[in-house]
Amino acid sequence: MTLSSERISHHSSIDHLRFIFAVLVVFIHAYGHGVLPGDVLAGECVAMEVQQFFSHILSAIAVPGFFLISGYLYFSKMQRWSWEQYVQKTRQRSITILMPFLVWNTLKLMTLLLPAWVHNGWEGVASVFDTYGGWRIFWDGNPHYPAPVLLATWFLRDLMVFCLMAPIIHLLVRYASYLPFVLLMVCDLFEWWPVQQVCSAHHLAFFVFGATCSIRGKALFDVLSEYRMASYLLGTLSLVVVTCFPCSETMLFYLFFATVAVCNLVFQAQSRIEHILPPRYTQASMFIYLGHSLLLLSGVAWMLNRLLPMSSEGWTLVRYFLIPPITVGILLYLFSFLRNRFPHILYMLLGRKY
Repeated sequence: MTLSSERISHHSSIDHLRFIFAVLVVFIHAYGHGVLPGDVLAGECVAMEVQQFFSHILSAIAVPGFFLISGYLYFSKMQRWSWEQYVQKTRQRSITILMPFLVWNTLKLMTLLLPAWVHNGWEGVASVFDTYGGWRIFWDGNPHYPAPVLLATWFLRDLMVFCLMAPIIHLLVRYASYLPFVLLMVCDLFEWWPVQQVCSAHHLAFFVFGATCSIRGKALFDVLSEYRMASYLLGTLSLVVVTCFPCSETMLFYLFFATVAVCNLVFQAQSRIEHILPPRYTQASMFIYLGHSLLLLSGVAWMLNRLLPMSSEGWTLVRYFLIPPITVGILLYLFSFLRNRFPHILYMLLGRKY
């Protein structure tokens, strides 16, 4: 295999990983959906335990995986620090990250402001801004989580901050190798970090891990494959522990699981995952990530609750497992439609040409 074909295979594997992580994020946000309005399901019932496992345990690797890949790609070809490259990458990220961040949050804001204005006039508009934090509406004013008005875009917000920190990250990694990653994981474990939900140590750690692989000039798959067997064993052990015991009592095992599960997916990406889906699907990962949270996921859940109104734990699980694939399928169709008919709109939404 030539060097160029190796690079193509490497980036193809990364694209497949992004797609898998995007689908897992949809599963995260599907938690609690599929339950009919009149149903009262206890937290210990089978239906909610299954949702807990798939949405809060297995899918928990998605966001760390996104940060790891982002850190790896940002520092690609930056083994030696260059301010010229830093300025160039900052300009590129202003299009690929900042522009989608502003566009999607504005769209979400419009879906809130228009109904509020129709029903309550300017008082309704003022109420929306008050609810979502006023001037913090694009930062951490969301009442459900310290995030922008479109909750899912907190990832883009943190990623922009991490990219701006690139000079510091590069300096630390050049002189300390993987030590910054280890220290960040320790800070996350003992909560020795000034903020817990905005630019957290947990997410910065994975960004730094990916950055370290790039800065040291090693392919992501090659670095992780050195610890393949240990990763499989630790992944199995930590999965059992975090499944059987409350997360608050098993934080160390959760960190192990999040780390090694991402590594295990990386191992599988190069050998098996990259042959599952054609590129036209894997390129839609960010569209899936951002699009599902803009009314679509809740709309699909609403539709299924009316098409399958049977009230039981079994039917609750049927609806739960149908919601993510239907949502992803609709978004894949929309992505293909926009790419073929309205590529300029897709460029505005994602900051890239397809």
